Amino acid sequence: MPKDPPASWPGRLPAPSPATVLPDPAPVRLLDADGSEVSLPAPDLLDGDPHRISGGGGPDREIAGWAGPWPVHTRWWAPDAPGPTARLQVALADGAALLLVHRGTRWEVAGVYD
Repeated sequence: MPKDPPASWPGRLPAPSPATVLPDPAPVRLLDADGSEVSLPAPDLLDGDPHRISGGGGPDREIAGWAGPWPVHTRWWAPDAPGPTARLQVALADGAALLLVHRGTRWEVAGVYD
């Protein structure tokens, strides 16, 4: 009888992994259809549907699809632990795909999928 595949590790992103991980994540704004910023009222809950991404000095880019958010719990026991963090995958209408990370009160592009 074949074995079941191993359960996914909590906090792990689903495949595929980003091909490029940025050494210095670039801050961006995640916007809903009305232009309001999308934030995280809870580590696994968005307060709106992502519609566009803004930042990097170029024009806004439309989001065709997204998955997540996935909360990241790192060093939660340490006094100097970072605040709540979550990851979000977005597929852009121009064919690009990005890994976004929410830290504190802002979104950052942490990785690029090829």
